[in-house]
Amino acid sequence: MKVEPLITLDNISVRLYDRIYLQNTSWEIKTDENWAILGPNGSGKTTLAKALFGGVPVVRGSVRHHVKPSKGSQETPEKVPVGYASPELFREVFERELLQESFRDFSGRIDEKTTPRDIVIQGLPKGACEEKDFEHDLGHFADKLRIKNILNRDICAVSSGELCKVVIVRALMRKPKLLILDEPFNGLDSRSRKDLKENLDDLIQSGVRLVLITHRFEELPTGITHVLQMKDGAICTAGEKEQVLSSGVFSERNREDGSDSFTFRDLSQSSLLLKETTPVGGVGVTGTPEGRTLIDMRHVNVRYGDTVVLSDFNWEVKAGENWLILGENGAGKSTVLKLILGDNPQAYSNHVFVFGKKRGVGTSIWETKRQIGMVSTEFQARYPKEISAFHVVLSGFYDSMGLFRTCSKEQKTRALEWMKLLGIDHLKECTFGSLSYGQRKMTLIARAVVKSPLLLFLDEPCDGLDRDNRKKILSVLEYIGRNTGTKLVYVTHHEDEILPCITHRLMLHQGKIVESAKIR
Repeated sequence: MKVEPLITLDNISVRLYDRIYLQNTSWEIKTDENWAILGPNGSGKTTLAKALFGGVPVVRGSVRHHVKPSKGSQETPEKVPVGYASPELFREVFERELLQESFRDFSGRIDEKTTPRDIVIQGLPKGACEEKDFEHDLGHFADKLRIKNILNRDICAVSSGELCKVVIVRALMRKPKLLILDEPFNGLDSRSRKDLKENLDDLIQSGVRLVLITHRFEELPTGITHVLQMKDGAICTAGEKEQVLSSGVFSERNREDGSDSFTFRDLSQSSLLLKETTPVGGVGVTGTPEGRTLIDMRHVNVRYGDTVVLSDFNWEVKAGENWLILGENGAGKSTVLKLILGDNPQAYSNHVFVFGKKRGVGTSIWETKRQIGMVSTEFQARYPKEISAFHVVLSGFYDSMGLFRTCSKEQKTRALEWMKLLGIDHLKECTFGSLSYGQRKMTLIARAVVKSPLLLFLDEPCDGLDRDNRKKILSVLEYIGRNTGTKLVYVTHHEDEILPCITHRLMLHQGKIVESAKIR
C-alpha cells in the first residue's frame, strides 16, 4: 500500500531578521514516519521545524500540507494540526506574566495569580477550553506527565522543569496530527525523562506523528523511524534511523561539529584563566579566607498559599566549597538560588545572609549580585532579545539585563577573550534573539564568568548544548571550580554532568533537605 505524504517542504528558504536561512531546502514527512532532527548548536534545527507549521516566514519555495478537505467542502486542503513545544516558549510565558503583573498592580488586583492551567488555555485556539472533552483531556495529559497536582498552583511556585511539562501538555491539548518537540527533556529529572519517553512512544502508537529535536541519543523514543542531521543551515543526512546512525557519516561517536580539540590542557594554558587565581571586582572578594561563611540560611520557609516550596530549610556555604544541588522537579532547588540572589521577595522575611549581610539590610541587591554569576533557564528566557551577543557578555560586569554603561577597553578585551575561549566570538554582532537556544546559553555562561565572581550559580547549564559544547562547558567549569577563587553552586539532573571538583552535596525532596554532606 502506498504511503501518503503528510507535509512537504519544496525547495524553501526562510527569512529571520535580515538573513536568509535553509536556502533551497527540501524535506518530506510521510504519514508513517517519525523523525529526529540532530545537529550542533546553530545548525538550523529549530528553524527547520518551525517551517513545518509557519513559525518562520518562507520567502521562497513552498510548504504543502497534504490534508484533504472534509467531505462536501469547497475549501482548499487544510493544514495539518500541529502541536509545538520548545524552550523558546518560556519567553512568551514570562513576557505575558510580566504584563499581567503590571495590570494587577495598576488595578489593585494584587491577589490574582497565573496558574499552569492558565498557561495551557492561553496557548489554545479561542473556545477550545469550552469543548466538552477539555477537562477530561487536560486531566489525562497532566496525569501522564505527573503535573495534575500543580495545575491550579501559583506560577511562582512552579519549577522550570514543571513548566517544561506544562508547555508540552499545551501542545498535546491541540489534538495534533504532528507533534513537534524541541528539546522537550530540558530541565526534567530522570523519572520525568523516562515518563516522557514512554508517553511519546504511546502517542506514536496512537497515530500522532512526531518530530523531535534533541542533542542526546538516549532521549530518542523507540518509535522514531527516521533521522535528519543538519549542519551550517543545511540538511546533510536524512533517512531511516538505523541506516543513518550506523553509517560512517553520522554516529554517536562522531564529532557533531568537526571540532573536538578543546581539552583541559588547553584551559590550563589559557592566558585568560591563568590569571584567574582569585576573583576580581567586587566588595569583599579578594583574599577570601578558607572557612568564611558565604551563605547562611536558617529555618527558611517559602510558601504560596497552601503550597509549601521550602520547609525549615537550613544551609551554610563556606569559602572553598563547590556545592551540587540535587532533587526532583519542584523540590525547591531554583527557589534556593532565587532567595540568595534576592529575586524572590520572601528572602526578606527569612533568615538569609549572603556574604555576612542579611538580605534587605545594610546592602543593596546589586552589591550582592556583583559577586555572583548566574545561569538559568528562566534568566535566559527573560533576557532582552534585541541586545547584541557581545553586549550581553559585557552586561555581566554590571549585572544588568542589557548594557546601559560605557565599558572600558579592558572589559571589552576580557569579554571578547571569553567569547573566543567558548568559541562564540563569531556571534558577537548577532542579536541575542537571533541566536539558537544553545548559542544563547553559551553567551550567558560567558556573561556569568566574565567578572570572575566569588560564587557561580549554575542551574542546568548544559541544557540545550550539543555534545562538543557540553564537553567544552564542563571542562571550563571544572577548571574554574578547581583552580580559581570562584566557587560553584551547581544544579543538574544528569549524572554524567556532575563535576569532579564538587566537594559538597545537597539533596532536596519536596522542599526539605534529605542530605547535606561533604563528599570529598
